[in-house]
Amino acid sequence: MARLLGVAFVVVFAVSATPLPAQRGRVEAPPAPIDEARRCTALANLALPDLPDAPTKILSARIVDVAASGLEGGRGGPGIATPIKQYCQVTGYVAPQNKFEMRLPLPSDWNQKFFFSACAGFCGAVNGAACNPSLARGYASVTTNGGHDGGQGFDGVWAASATRLQEDFGWRGTHVVTIAAKAITTQYYGRPIARSYIAGCSKGGQAVLKEAQQFPGDYDGYLPVAPVYDFTGRSIASAWFAQAVSDGRGGSVLNAAAADAVHKSVLARCGAQAGVDEGFVTDPTACDWRAEMIVCQSSSTSPDCLTQQQVAAVKRLMSPVVNSKREVVYAYPYLPGTETEWGGWNYGPSLVNYLEADQFLRFLADPTPRKNVDPLKFDFDRDPATLARARSIYDATSYDLRALKARGGKIVMWHGLADGGIMASSSIGYYEGVMKVMGGRQSTDDFFRLFLIPGVHHCGGGPGLTDFDALTLLENWVEKGQAPDVLITRRAANGVVERSRPVYPYPIQARYSSGDPKQAASFGPVDPSRR
Repeated sequence: MARLLGVAFVVVFAVSATPLPAQRGRVEAPPAPIDEARRCTALANLALPDLPDAPTKILSARIVDVAASGLEGGRGGPGIATPIKQYCQVTGYVAPQNKFEMRLPLPSDWNQKFFFSACAGFCGAVNGAACNPSLARGYASVTTNGGHDGGQGFDGVWAASATRLQEDFGWRGTHVVTIAAKAITTQYYGRPIARSYIAGCSKGGQAVLKEAQQFPGDYDGYLPVAPVYDFTGRSIASAWFAQAVSDGRGGSVLNAAAADAVHKSVLARCGAQAGVDEGFVTDPTACDWRAEMIVCQSSSTSPDCLTQQQVAAVKRLMSPVVNSKREVVYAYPYLPGTETEWGGWNYGPSLVNYLEADQFLRFLADPTPRKNVDPLKFDFDRDPATLARARSIYDATSYDLRALKARGGKIVMWHGLADGGIMASSSIGYYEGVMKVMGGRQSTDDFFRLFLIPGVHHCGGGPGLTDFDALTLLENWVEKGQAPDVLITRRAANGVVERSRPVYPYPIQARYSSGDPKQAASFGPVDPSRR
């Protein structure tokens, strides 16, 4: 569920790429040496039909020149700086429809590592630019279409009566492409892969956790971002949220003005720490804001208040999904501070929560399409029980990571606290579930750490601290044994850092002590569990 598009390109480990000066055209790089060009194009003739569990066909292999502005940064952003001037682009598929693209640095540029960038949303297309952040560092990089071709956004038609495609999307596709892409990598370089990493946001984060749970031998380092690991539960919540905002005419009772009113009130209540106005909510789970605080008086037309209908909608958005017996069906509602990303999900021309629930229930939940689906009529008493099959395919909800830890695998997970697509409290729930299985915080922190980033939206962006580098933390942990005790986050404008802040592994929080509140050095760690 990445932003609004399933094929959105997300930089999951360094949210702000370092730009190169804008230039037109391509670098006048010298042509690749004949043997390097042949080494690349020869991959087109590599036959891999008998790979165990992953019969593979390579469709093309060619040398590509890097533009003068750097590698494409995605979302129309600046180029990504890199010393790499050329790479070998390989396309192919693993049966039946797991299309992939690999971007392999020339052998002299290879860092002897492998990187998988998992797709988001409902996937449906290969976005080769998703390889670029890791390619820029010298990784042999791969990304996929999620096991099928489909339309942009939350298009589920591809899943109609296609159980193999559903399973590839839910759990198998990442694994089989990993097998194929690693075989191609070792063939191209003639050397073994030293380390392997996988990252992804939203549904991509689900894929990362599914690999950790089900195929712990595939990777050394895992970087799940805002993972929709309880995919079925979040789809149920989509129906809950859609019902919350429905105006009964196909639209929403909320709008940008209502979201702005909520945001102003939330910041007034929870946007300061030790008297320092921060402009975002640092600890939304502890924020006691309530929608009733800004209900309009009967004669008021102020843009800074909510109608009774809007108050009811916001209260439901910020309440767990429950059935008629008040039993919790999904425990992670919207948090204060997420209102800066309610647009699209909960109001606007396309109501994404409604669309996601509709397509999931209609096409992905069962072996054949369901009829008479309407998220606005979803029955929270009866309908969740009909989704047991879906849970077995799409959910990455196992907390048992003992096999991964035994192999020496490491997980760095981050989640934006202003995420309006997947609430950050769900990642807290997952971490705490793992902690119970693993025997406590100490034994969990040995291999798995969670970072909660203030003011960051779904997969990146937002009003908060959007510039940081989680991959380097993970690399240092895997390769040097340096546990990630702090992640330095920043907010920059026009290349100038406006503020910085340390973020510590959950549950440790950064607290202002003294000095310039815009400087990371002015904050220190506080462990609320030891008060």
